[in-house]
Amino acid sequence: SNINNTNREDSINAYVRDFENATDHLKENFNNRRSTVADVTEVLNRGNYIDQFMLNNRLGRGTESQWLSIKTDLNTLATYYRVSWDWSQTVTPPIIAVYTSTDDQLRNLIDSIETKTNNFKREMNTTLDNSRINNTNREDSINAYIRDFENATDHLKENFDNRRSTVADASEVLTRGRNIDTFMTANRLNRTAQVQWEYLRNDLNTLATYYRVSWNWNERNPIGPGGNFPTGRIENRLTGTFRLNTSMSDNVENVVNNSLGVYTSDQRDRVSQNLSRRLRSPEMIAIETNGRTVNLASSNVPQVTFDADGVGRTETNDRGKTVTTTATLSNNGLVINYEGDRINDFYVTFAPGANGQLNVSRRIYLENRNETITVSSVYDRISNDAQWQSVNSGTSYPIDNGSTAGFFIPNGTRLTATLRGTVSTKVSQVGDRFEMEVTSPSQFYGAVLAGRVSQLADSGRVSGRANISLDFDTVTMNGRTYRFAGIIDSATAANGDSITVNNEGQVRDSNQTTKTVTRAGIGAVIGAIIGAVAGGGQGAAIGAGVGAGAGAGSVLITGRDSIEMGPGSTFNVTSGGPANVGVNRN
Repeated sequence: SNINNTNREDSINAYVRDFENATDHLKENFNNRRSTVADVTEVLNRGNYIDQFMLNNRLGRGTESQWLSIKTDLNTLATYYRVSWDWSQTVTPPIIAVYTSTDDQLRNLIDSIETKTNNFKREMNTTLDNSRINNTNREDSINAYIRDFENATDHLKENFDNRRSTVADASEVLTRGRNIDTFMTANRLNRTAQVQWEYLRNDLNTLATYYRVSWNWNERNPIGPGGNFPTGRIENRLTGTFRLNTSMSDNVENVVNNSLGVYTSDQRDRVSQNLSRRLRSPEMIAIETNGRTVNLASSNVPQVTFDADGVGRTETNDRGKTVTTTATLSNNGLVINYEGDRINDFYVTFAPGANGQLNVSRRIYLENRNETITVSSVYDRISNDAQWQSVNSGTSYPIDNGSTAGFFIPNGTRLTATLRGTVSTKVSQVGDRFEMEVTSPSQFYGAVLAGRVSQLADSGRVSGRANISLDFDTVTMNGRTYRFAGIIDSATAANGDSITVNNEGQVRDSNQTTKTVTRAGIGAVIGAIIGAVAGGGQGAAIGAGVGAGAGAGSVLITGRDSIEMGPGSTFNVTSGGPANVGVNRN
């Protein structure tokens, strides 16, 4: 929406968080038989903040429908506790500030920056007219830098006056100032101009402190003075190769340590290691977008392809939780949400930043807490193209059994395999392992595909039809185990009965060598995405649903009464995996 990365977004997130906390408090007191009218009134007051926000900000119909449903329950809650409640009453929600100073302090600072900018600009006009760079490209460059800096400052002031300034606004001012600083360092002008710039720089340092921006003047903008950064469509602004700027990014260890106060001393080491592993940033990221199709890789994992169409894909993970993965590409950037299993919920945002930079934000829940922890990273653009080989040589992250091998069978390979053992809705359990032996093509003859039963039900429990969902994860050949992903295209029981295979929602590219085959629930793909931006290969161990490999396939096999697939049952499988998986890997 148009409020992404604004104070209003920060406000509604805070309102929802406070509402959840109030509801949790009411539930806890109710369970302990000590709930009060005050507890209910607090829930209703927190809900009123959300209601005012929803009235003032027209969001999607789905969001509004969800809120109306909650309001209906809140009206019932008020009736149960005999609270006289009126949603139309005027409330003044708290202002969620993104800066650490008072309003007056920040207002005075912005005014000071504008005054000192005017003084510096006048002095530079005089200095440049009497310098050796008068009427040169360098003079044009510094004039453009000052003009861009003024525009960024005006934008910050306007948003501050309207109470919607953001960290991004302050970062834009600082980044534009860095271009000027680069010029002033490279071109020794007269002492007066240098002093005027130093005065202005001191104010900018204070601005960075107020907005909590990690700032270092010694860093240089990625393409340098006079460089051209992609503008316009989001496809241009997101596509490229990026390197982590540690000076502008959150320090993961500091963020994690600040969140450990709620844990006992014997819990902190374990929680700290887990959080740090999941939030540690990769050194490099490459992104390529084409319409709603996104290709992503990092120095942690090879390229993965998925559709960011805003459609939630739902599946049941090994913990029995119904989880939904949603990837959305808009003019504001790429947002990926994996939620439904609180311990493993993960939120990732990729947004274009100033001067071609990439801002990556990752948010997860603290263990056993109704609180989240967020780490933000800034990446400098080093190329306008996605340079896959320079970002990742193609080595995949480790599979669960400890092998460091990656994918082996190329993406899009058609395989025929026979089942070892029995898979049945009557005797199998969710989590049971299964194996299939490949009979064709000849180069993979004898390879063993393995996976687990992820979902099953007898007839009558799900739409009146029996069903089994199978997930692949590995393939073993010549004594070595590799990552494997696949979609089952058809299945025939050992007794010759044909079994209906339903791959509703799967995504297939006409060119199987350039796009990963995925399924309706993209928990497998999100595993690769999180591996790309969180904790390297260890990102695959975040959770059961997240732990699947890139493009790991599941299918729904339906039967009239029950499903019985014994040894020798035949399956036709199309493999999925990163596009760069080759055949000749030994």
